[in-house]
Amino acid sequence: MVLSLLMGASVSAQTKPASSTSTPVVSVIEDVTGKHFQPDTAYATLSNEDNDVLAKAPVANWGLPQESGKYITYYNLIVGTRSYQLLVAKSPKDGQSTATLLRFTNPKSKPEPIARGILTPKENEKLK
Repeated sequence: MVLSLLMGASVSAQTKPASSTSTPVVSVIEDVTGKHFQPDTAYATLSNEDNDVLAKAPVANWGLPQESGKYITYYNLIVGTRSYQLLVAKSPKDGQSTATLLRFTNPKSKPEPIARGILTPKENEKLK
């Protein structure tokens, strides 16, 4: 179900160059996953509220990773009526992971994709 929401949302979203992905988005994805995030698509411009929430919410406020099927893991952050979900999908073929950050502006809203990109091991993990 989560995958179908992601696919539907990404098809209908307006995309922008990955260079417009904000620093708080990259930082939060890297902090939550422990991996290096290379954005390839930016879908939505963040409001000042989004930037504040993502920049100031400690990693400890994100929920524990939950699995949705064999290849998808997701993390949730809820702040007031606004919530965010980080989906990590691992390709069964090449083992490469893709991360997508979604925003829900209220409890009944549809997910709005913010950014998507590839997760790679951080430099210190490559040496192990």
